[in-house]
Amino acid sequence: MENNNSIEIAENVSIAAYSEDDERIGRYDGDEEDDEENKFDEEAQGNTEKKLSVKEVLMLSFSSLGAIYGDLGTSPLYVLNSIKYPNEIPTKDDIYGGISLIFYIFVFIVLIKYALIVLVIGPNNGEGGQVAIYAKIARHLNIGPKGVEIPGAPVKNDLELLAREETNLSFISHNSLIKKTNEWKNHPKVIKAVSTIILICCFLGCSLVFSDGLLTPTTSILSAIAGIQLADPSFNAVLGVSEVVIIFLFVIQQFGSHKISFVFAPIILVWLAGLVICGIYNIVKYDSGVFKALSPYYAIKLLKASGIDALSGAMLSITGTEAMFADLGHFGRLPTQIGIFFVFICLMLCYLGQGAYIVEHPKQFTNPFYLSIPGGPNSWSYWIMFVLATISTIIASQALILGVFSIVSQLINLDCFPKFKVKHVSSSYAGKVYIPVVNFLLLIGVCCTAAGFKNSNNVTAAYGLGINLDFLVTSTLILICMVYVYEFNFIFPLVFALIFLPLEFALVISNLKKVPHGAWFPLMMAGLSFTFLTLWRYGRSKVVEEQMTSRVKLGDLFPSFKRKAPEEATFELRGRAMVKKDSDERDCGTDNESHDSEFGITLPKILKSDPTSLELSTRFGNSTLKKFNGVGLIYVDSPHQILASPNTVPKIYERIVLNFQSLPSIMIFVTTRTLSIPSVPNEDRVLIGNMKVPGHYKCVVRFGFMEEIHIDNSLNDHILNIIPEMTGLKVLIGLNNEVPVVHIFENNDVRSHEYNSSGKKTKNPFVIIHHYMRRFYINSIFGPLDSLFRVSDKILPVQNEEDETASKLFIGGVIRI
Repeated sequence: MENNNSIEIAENVSIAAYSEDDERIGRYDGDEEDDEENKFDEEAQGNTEKKLSVKEVLMLSFSSLGAIYGDLGTSPLYVLNSIKYPNEIPTKDDIYGGISLIFYIFVFIVLIKYALIVLVIGPNNGEGGQVAIYAKIARHLNIGPKGVEIPGAPVKNDLELLAREETNLSFISHNSLIKKTNEWKNHPKVIKAVSTIILICCFLGCSLVFSDGLLTPTTSILSAIAGIQLADPSFNAVLGVSEVVIIFLFVIQQFGSHKISFVFAPIILVWLAGLVICGIYNIVKYDSGVFKALSPYYAIKLLKASGIDALSGAMLSITGTEAMFADLGHFGRLPTQIGIFFVFICLMLCYLGQGAYIVEHPKQFTNPFYLSIPGGPNSWSYWIMFVLATISTIIASQALILGVFSIVSQLINLDCFPKFKVKHVSSSYAGKVYIPVVNFLLLIGVCCTAAGFKNSNNVTAAYGLGINLDFLVTSTLILICMVYVYEFNFIFPLVFALIFLPLEFALVISNLKKVPHGAWFPLMMAGLSFTFLTLWRYGRSKVVEEQMTSRVKLGDLFPSFKRKAPEEATFELRGRAMVKKDSDERDCGTDNESHDSEFGITLPKILKSDPTSLELSTRFGNSTLKKFNGVGLIYVDSPHQILASPNTVPKIYERIVLNFQSLPSIMIFVTTRTLSIPSVPNEDRVLIGNMKVPGHYKCVVRFGFMEEIHIDNSLNDHILNIIPEMTGLKVLIGLNNEVPVVHIFENNDVRSHEYNSSGKKTKNPFVIIHHYMRRFYINSIFGPLDSLFRVSDKILPVQNEEDETASKLFIGGVIRI
C-alpha cells in the first residue's frame, strides 16, 4: 500500500485508521495517524511558530528599514523646528527642552510601550495592529463574530468535525463560554460590555489607520517634491509631479512588500548613516555638552514655559509607530524590534547634532536639518543629503500602505470587511499581502487628498491628531488584553495605565487645536470608515445568524430519521491506512479493491447503504423522495455551514427537495478552506465525511494561501471517484457513458424586513426613520454588495461553455434580515 492517499473520509464511529500490515495482526495505529493529522492542521492553521535563523532575522531587520521606518526615519526634517518654544529665538535651555521632549516621548511610546510591550503581548497569530489584539481577546473570551474561526484558535481539525455524530459545543465562536464566577470581570454583563468595547476600539483604530493612510503619503510626497523649490525657486509644478509620484508608488505595490522593501532598504540605510554622520559632526564641532539634553529636567522646564502645546510638535517624531505595529505580519516581531532600536540610535544622534548646531546658531532654527549639514548649502554633502531626503520621504509612505493591507486582510478573515481578493506575495510569510482593490481605492483617495490640500504646509497642519487617538485606542485594547488574556496581577495594568494613558491624553489634547486648521479631515475620514465597518459587520452578523437559524433538521425533513437512523458504514481516515471493514465486507473480494490516482489512493468502490426510499415531509403531506442517477454538488460559502452540526443541512438543500421532490443519487456538500501554509500537499487536500442520509457527503477542499481556489476537472473527478456508490452508479448508467453531474450554487437576495406587518407597525417618528434607513441600507447597499462576495461558480474553471450552461444551477430565495 502506497503512502500518498489524498482523500480522507471521516467515519462517524471512531477517528482512527489501520495500517495494512497492522491489520493482519490486529494492532491499531490510530494514535500515530491522529498525531500526524494534528501536526499538519496546527501548521496549516498557523499555530506553530516559525523559527528563524540569525541570518534570516538580520535580513528581515534590514528589509524592514525600507518598509516600516521611512516615516520615523525622516522626522528630523521637520520636528525640532515644529516645537513651540517660549522665546521667539530659542535659548539653549529651550533647544535642550525640545530634544529632551523628543527623547522621552520616543523612549516611552515607541521603545517601552510598542517595542517591549505591544509587540510582545499584542500580536495574534503573527499579525499586528488593533485587529490582532481584538482577535486575541475575542478568541480567549469566545466572543468573536458569529460563524468565524479566529486565527490562532486551538486546532479543531476538519476530520474531527466531519466525523461528529452529535452536536455539543459548536466550534463556531459566538457566545461567551466564560464560567460563572464571583469575579466581577467574568460577570456576563461585564463580558458583554467588554465585547462591545473591544469591537468599537478595533473598528476605531482601523479607521484611524485608514485615514492616516490618506494623509501620510500626501504629506511625505508633497513635502519631498516641495524640497526641489529650495534648489530651484522657479519650480512651480509641485502638485503635478507629486501626483505622478503617488501613482508610481501605488503601481509598484503589486510587486509585493518583500521586493519593494529590499529595494528601499539600502536607501533608508544610507539615509540613516547620513543622519548619524551629520549628528556626530555637529556634536563634536559645536556643542559636545548637548547630551545634557537627555535629562528630563529640560523637558519639564520647557513644558512649564510653553505648556502642553509643545507636545504637539514633539510627537511628530513618532509618526509611523502605529504602522510599525500594523506591519508586524510582514517581518515578524524580533526583526521589527531590532530595526526600531537601530533607528532610535540614529535618530537621537541626529537630533542632538541639530540641537548642538542651533545652540551655536540660534537664528537658523527655522530649518535646522538642511542648514546643519556639514559644508553648508550648495556643498556636495548638502546635495547628497538633499537627494536622500527627497527619496526617503517618498519611501516614508510605504509603512502606512502596508499597514492598511495587513489590517484589511485581518478584517476580511474576521468577516468584518468585504471579501476583496487578497494576494500573498511571499510563500515564506503569510502576512505579506497585497490587495489590488484596496490599493486602487487608496490611490484615488491619496490623489484627491493631495489635490485638496495642494501643499505640504496645509497637510502638516492636519497631521498628528489621528495618530495620537490611535495610540489611545491601542493602549485601551492592551489593558483589556492584560486583564483577560494574560490575567496579570492588577499592579501591571494599573502601572501601564498610569504611565501611558495620561501621556497619550495629553498628546491628544495638544493636537486638538489643529482641528480648525485641517485635522477635521482625518477625523471625518475615520468617522466614515468606522461607520462603514460597523454597518458591514451588522449586516454580515444578521446574514450569518439567518444561515444558522434557517438550517434544516434532517429529522424534520425526513420523518423516518426520527424513528430509526440509517446504519453508518465506517471509512479510513488517512493515507497509508486501509478501510476499516466489518465481517461481511471482508469477504467482498475484489469489490473492495483500491487503486491509485493522481491524488493518491482511493476508497473501496462498493459500499453498503440503506436502499430504502426516503420519506419526505412537505407542506402537502408526506411523499417519497425520488432519486435519479447522477451526482449533485452543492457549494456553500463557509465551512461552518456544513461542519456546525451533523444533524442539520443548509437551507438550499430544503429548497431543492421541497420544490423538486427529487435528488441525484449522490449529493455532496462542498466548501473550501484556505490554510496558513503556501500550498497543500495532494494527500491532504480533500476531506470527505459521510452524512446520515444515504448517498450524502460533506467535503472540505483545502488550499494553501499561495494557491488559486480552483476545483478543476481532475480534482472534481477524483472527488467523485472516491465516493463508494460511484462504481454502482457507473454500472447502472453504462461504463461508456458519462455520469450526469450538476454543480449547484446558492444565489439569495438579501433584503430587510418590511416592518409593515401586524405587530411591527409604529407611529413613533424616530422608529419610522430608523426602519426607513435600515431598509435603504440593506436593500440598496449591503445586499447588492454582499452578493458580490458569495461563493462563486468561478471556482470551477470553464472548460466548455456548452457544458458549463448545462452543469451549473443557481438556486436561491429572499432572505429577510
